[in-house]
Amino acid sequence: MERIQSALERARSKRTGAPGRKPAESRVSKLARPDEVQERWDALQTFEPNPKFLAKNRVHTLERSELSVPLDMLRTKVLQLMRDKGWKRLAITSPNSSCGKTTTSLNLAFGIARQVEHAPILIEMDLRRPNLASTLGMPKTDLQFSKVLEGDAPIASQLRRIGSNLAVGANATTARHPSELLQSDTMKAALEEIEASYAPSLLIFDMPPMLVSDDMIGFADSVDCVLLVAAAESTTIKELDDCERELGERTNVLGVVLNKCRYMGKEYGYNYYG
Repeated sequence: MERIQSALERARSKRTGAPGRKPAESRVSKLARPDEVQERWDALQTFEPNPKFLAKNRVHTLERSELSVPLDMLRTKVLQLMRDKGWKRLAITSPNSSCGKTTTSLNLAFGIARQVEHAPILIEMDLRRPNLASTLGMPKTDLQFSKVLEGDAPIASQLRRIGSNLAVGANATTARHPSELLQSDTMKAALEEIEASYAPSLLIFDMPPMLVSDDMIGFADSVDCVLLVAAAESTTIKELDDCERELGERTNVLGVVLNKCRYMGKEYGYNYYG
């Protein structure tokens, strides 16, 4: 037993002295914001989601758990890829409806926000069939983020802060002329103002499906990369190929998330929490 303990201590000392690694204290540091930016975050209207309601809607990353493990793996891969490329804007879409893009967007946003050095903002850009507020259980009174994109409302009036470092912009109803709005100069100016005023570490956009309108194609040049969500036993290879080709001509395709898998072997997870 003593020899095992000694070997573990030697291994730890070698790891802590390895080149390129920082001490744990400096790796896990809180997000540093200028005072005026912090004041804007603190002034946002808050919303506290019900964990049971989120779980019912398949949002499992509010806290770490066995169900959050595969979603946390997705979060880490996305953050690593975007950090390496210097990307800050991520769109999440799907070929068709009912693939789970809104659920994926929320799980990714909550998972990223659990890392204290990140402050993501999730914005609903599916302006034809908004579902973000309903999935969160958020009251829809005076909730219409599309007004910010149109230049008709201040940003602070439409963002809702969850915890200390996640903000969400959602819509109660559909917006007028969504395709034109998502390509407009006022929309682009609004996104720039959000970045300047709130300094989010990441902007995540819950987009409409690719194959039902031209909304995503028109918005693609406003983001750094796109994540495609496909539904197992529903989305076809041809649909994915068509979406990847269209998106690849306009922005970077980060990858494809296969959702709604009913049969997964034990090798795809670790029971750390049981």
